[in-house]
Amino acid sequence: MLDHNLGSQTYCKFGLSSLDVTLNGGLNRGATFIIEQTIGSDADPLILSFLANGLQSMDYTFLLSTEQTTDYYKKIFQGFGRNWDMEVSTGRLRFIDAFSGSFQTGLNTSMYLDGTAADQGVITIPDITSSREVNEGIRQSLLHVKKGFNVGIRGAILNFSSIIHTFDDKRQVFQFLQSRRAMDKLENSTTLLSINADAHDPLLVRALEHMVDGILKVEMTGHSEYGDPVHTVEIIHMKSRVELNGRKIRYSFQNGRLLDMD
Repeated sequence: MLDHNLGSQTYCKFGLSSLDVTLNGGLNRGATFIIEQTIGSDADPLILSFLANGLQSMDYTFLLSTEQTTDYYKKIFQGFGRNWDMEVSTGRLRFIDAFSGSFQTGLNTSMYLDGTAADQGVITIPDITSSREVNEGIRQSLLHVKKGFNVGIRGAILNFSSIIHTFDDKRQVFQFLQSRRAMDKLENSTTLLSINADAHDPLLVRALEHMVDGILKVEMTGHSEYGDPVHTVEIIHMKSRVELNGRKIRYSFQNGRLLDMD
C-alpha cells in the first residue's frame, strides 16, 4: 500500500489560476461535484487539468472514460507536463476504460490498435449498464492506495451522461451517485462528474444537482484572437460556500495549455 501526507493542501486546485483564486484555493476534499457542459462546449481540458494538478501535488487519481481511449488523454496530459506512462507505473494514475470494451464491441482494451500492449493500470468495465460494475471499477482502481485523511485522491468520470443513458432504471443513477458521494466522504477523495445537462430531463438534472456538493457550468462563449474557443466556467452552486455562487471565469485551451482570458 502507498501513502503520502497532504500537509496543508486543504483544497484541490484546477491549475487555472483565476479559477483557483475565485474558488479561494480550489474544491473541497471529501466532496463530489458535477461539471455541466452545454452543446458545443468541451469541459475535458479543464477536468484533466484538475487531475494533472493532483498528480503534481502527489495525489492519487483515477480517470473513468466513456468517450475516449488512452491515446487521447495521453496527449492532453503531456501538454500539462505530466508523463502518462510514468504516472501509471508509480500508481498515481489509473485509467478506467468504460468505452472501447463496453457493450461487447469486440475491441481488446489490453491492446492498442497497432497490436502493441496497452498501459498497465488499465481497468476495463465491459458493461456500463450496471451501476455495480462501474462502482467496482473505481474501487479496483484504488485498491493499491492506503486510504486515510492525509491521503489525497482525485477522480473524474467523463462522461457521466453516457452512463445515465444506459441505465434502464433511473434509480440506478441515484444509487451510483449516492455510493460515489459516500466513498468521497469516507476516503477524503474528490470526484468530478461531467454531464451534458441539456441532454437530460431537467427534473433529473435538478435532482442530481441537489445530491452533490457543488456544480460548475462550462459553456463556449466565443473565440480568441487566434481562433481557439473561449469557454466560461460559472460557479452555479457550492454548498457551505454560497458566496461563490454566480462567479464566472473565462479561459481558453490553446496549444495544450489552459490560458486565463480575463
